Amino acid sequence: MSILKPQGRLSLCADFVREGSRLADIGTDHGYLPIELCMSGKIPSALACDINPLPLRSAEENITRFGLSKKIQTRLSDGLKDVSADEVDDVVIAGMGGELIRDILSAAPSFKDKDKHFVLQPMTHHEDLVLWLYENGFVIDRQEATLDEGKYYTVISARFIGKKTPCDLYTAVVGKLDPTDENSRGFLSRVLHNYRNKSKGDPALLPLVKQLEERIREAK
Repeated sequence: MSILKPQGRLSLCADFVREGSRLADIGTDHGYLPIELCMSGKIPSALACDINPLPLRSAEENITRFGLSKKIQTRLSDGLKDVSADEVDDVVIAGMGGELIRDILSAAPSFKDKDKHFVLQPMTHHEDLVLWLYENGFVIDRQEATLDEGKYYTVISARFIGKKTPCDLYTAVVGKLDPTDENSRGFLSRVLHNYRNKSKGDPALLPLVKQLEERIREAK
């Protein structure tokens, strides 16, 4: 039995988590992601973390309901501040803006570890997050998009290598997405629409708009 919506953004996050890893789910809300991963046997244990007590209580109730109290521990934490790097292998940060995800990672230098794996699902400003990742020694191994309740979202798989990678705005926008994939093309089309609007007040963005238009057109 799956409690995650098929093809939804959290299902894609679950797919990106490594088999057998100890998970930290940051901003866990109802705890559905770690519950799903533990129920399926993909992971042995998880920390379900949130900055607010109310979502944690909801997560605790759900964890108890599914009989997973021995596998999933809840923790009140502002991002990764109350999580030790030696407790977890994979970190999921989903359902928040790309700038906030960036800030959470910036505030957790102990997680700049080549053995750690990060699954990131920005709701907005994904390009700002990608730029930060490349500028701070991370690389993106995989990126996909999905359609969830009429909106497109992207999920990023990243790891730390300790070496900066040159990245311009176009590269940050496209990332590792494959525009020949329908969902990725839909996501990039939405981003293109946003940059078209921005370019009306900032002509410097017009070259980016033209690059995106050409990339999407060639992929169809």
